Amino acid sequence: MFKTIPFQYDEALKREIDLHGYSYQTFKNYRCQLRRIADFFSKDIADITIEEMKSYLLRLKSVLKRSPQSLNVCRAAYYFFNQCVMGRDLSPYALPKHKLSRPLPDIISQDRIVLVLSALCLKHRAILSLCYGSGLRISEALSVRTGDIDSTNMRVFVRDGKGHKQRYSILSIYSLTILRKYYKAFRPKGAYLFPRRHDDDMKANPQHSQLAFKREYTRLFPKESKRITIHTLRHCFATHLLDSGVDLRTIQILLGHKSIKSTCIYTHLTTKHFSQLVSPLDRAGGDSLEE
Repeated sequence: MFKTIPFQYDEALKREIDLHGYSYQTFKNYRCQLRRIADFFSKDIADITIEEMKSYLLRLKSVLKRSPQSLNVCRAAYYFFNQCVMGRDLSPYALPKHKLSRPLPDIISQDRIVLVLSALCLKHRAILSLCYGSGLRISEALSVRTGDIDSTNMRVFVRDGKGHKQRYSILSIYSLTILRKYYKAFRPKGAYLFPRRHDDDMKANPQHSQLAFKREYTRLFPKESKRITIHTLRHCFATHLLDSGVDLRTIQILLGHKSIKSTCIYTHLTTKHFSQLVSPLDRAGGDSLEE
């Protein structure tokens, strides 16, 4: 699989990704997309024309029913390779960029979250308590080091945030208690608080925590129709803080959002403010109208 893209492009692609300050995950995503394109046409990725890319994107959209986000990633990989690796000047309008739909994330109650956490093993409970209790992404939680836990000020240092940004977030008493139990039981020796089983210098695989969370949630709530993932815990962190009266600016800082617009999505999920509102029709005496 993926034999049609020459190996030398991998090195050139990684060099350009590094120069632009993009993450290693972006490199992997772009490389995977480029290899799939080359594999589909059975030719060198450098020889794929705009017209061929149009037909490929149309197939992804119409036949394979790929999401707008997937189409845009594929488009971005092709543009980045041609412009930055091959040095070609492509028109930004040659391939259409698809408008993203942003459905509201599903939210679950605090009681359900605590119930699922209690059902997990000690290691996964410690990791996921940071995802919910501090609003961390799973990648951020797995990047935490022992010295990042500040029990004096009850905060956690997020050193490997999205876009290589660093920040502080709050630390819950629940998380601190579980983390102390975890540390006493496992005594991690490497740089990371949650290392891989056979390599102390590498952080744990996120898929293990994802599978554990999904397994326990499905077992406890087999009739659940919502799409619940580990990232749901981060959404719940923000929404539950908003429900408790914390302002959006503070939540933005804790989540590490670059723009307040990203944080404003949680105003659509909170229920407390809606329950306190009175319709202008009722204020105008609409409740006294005859039936």
